[in-house]
Amino acid sequence: MTFTRPLTDIEPQFDGLHPKRDELIHEATYSEVVETPPAQICYANDQHLFHGATVTVVFPCLNEELAVGLCVERALEIMRSAGLDGSVLVVDNGSTDNSARIAVEAGAQVILQREPGYGAALRSGIEAAQSEFVVMADADGTYELDAIPRLLLPLLTGEFDMVLGQRLSDATSATMPWLHRYVGTPVITYLVRKATKNKLSIRDSQSGFRAFRREQILALNLSSTGMEFASEMLIRSSWAELEIGEVETKYAERIGDSKLSTFSDGLRHLRQILLLSPETGATIPGLLATVLAFLLWGFSAQSAHGFSQVGSLSWVANDVAGVLSILGPLVFCTGVVLRYRAETSGLRSARGAIPIEALIRRFLMCGAFLLIVAGLGLAALLINFHHQTDFLSNSIAASLSSFVRSAFVVGIVLTVAPLISPFLITSPRSQLPMANEEGDKANLRLARRIGEKSTSADICMVCQSSAMREA
Repeated sequence: MTFTRPLTDIEPQFDGLHPKRDELIHEATYSEVVETPPAQICYANDQHLFHGATVTVVFPCLNEELAVGLCVERALEIMRSAGLDGSVLVVDNGSTDNSARIAVEAGAQVILQREPGYGAALRSGIEAAQSEFVVMADADGTYELDAIPRLLLPLLTGEFDMVLGQRLSDATSATMPWLHRYVGTPVITYLVRKATKNKLSIRDSQSGFRAFRREQILALNLSSTGMEFASEMLIRSSWAELEIGEVETKYAERIGDSKLSTFSDGLRHLRQILLLSPETGATIPGLLATVLAFLLWGFSAQSAHGFSQVGSLSWVANDVAGVLSILGPLVFCTGVVLRYRAETSGLRSARGAIPIEALIRRFLMCGAFLLIVAGLGLAALLINFHHQTDFLSNSIAASLSSFVRSAFVVGIVLTVAPLISPFLITSPRSQLPMANEEGDKANLRLARRIGEKSTSADICMVCQSSAMREA
């Protein structure tokens, strides 16, 4: 749910703030944002495509008074030079400086979003925009706003449904921290690709410089409120079979202080990816680890060297299998819990959802079964030892003892599932859209249909009717 109100209602709160604002803005040189004068940009070959296309550039903003005015002015100049019918919308996300006033003076419309977070601000801006296309970017001077027409061109030609500005080719140690460039962004991009079953072929999933059709994104029912909004948009767009591409853009050093928290925002991204696709991060890895454990036990049982020979391959295989056999089932069960959590919180469609009581019952039954099997295995080992029988060789006994130990651990954990059940029962967030099977299918079909069949005039009519309903 979006909470907005006109800037005129909030202007008084900015009076008297930062009396030396003009001096501060002067220090943030215009060259940090503007690299090429509009007169030097030539779009003659594509002018017929740009003419009449309505575009809104959405800037989420939190205390960006040093750069927001420059970004607004540059975006408006670039769109005018390209022949676009463009406007700029700044979503103030609780700024305590003069960001909102400066944005208005530069020519932007400003709305407020009370709910904190990057995703909440962007959702508000996309909903409030009244154009066919939306370009989202940060108001800190990092993105190459001159590239707005290049992002829009593949949309106008029908090549892509969403275009990202790829930053990594131009990023340096001054513009992007080493940890983000070589670890954070590549890892999250890899997980996003896996969550979409490798349907995406992109390098920079965390780029906040994107162009898309407004109605397509609204049809996806995005719900994230933080930085993980970027990953959710890509994953849900892939589920809707939207074509996503990239164009290389420049990336500059930001003006002002960064709002990004490396570890907390990274964890939010991982959480979002796991909730949207628990199969990628939990269910499938857990199943593979369990299967590998049984293969290692089988190999160890056939080994000529027994467990007593320290350093033998049999000894190593048994130890590795013991670890994997505990982690694998628990990670698999975590994936089941994550899927239930995502369905009950509205992040995934509840297709064949299992009631919480049935889920707990299944955990109890699996835990009890493993405890019984472990007890039988322990009995076999005791009989083989005390009666000096030869029906179990040393290698088989070693593998069996490793299995018994793991089965006892996993069985005990699963049988205490009722103790963790209160953490699974949570009420959905009332301010976020809820997913449902039929609704999601209809929305995804709508998103795809808009990209394939709708003309510009049709989409404008949809925008107008949506605005009338909201009014």
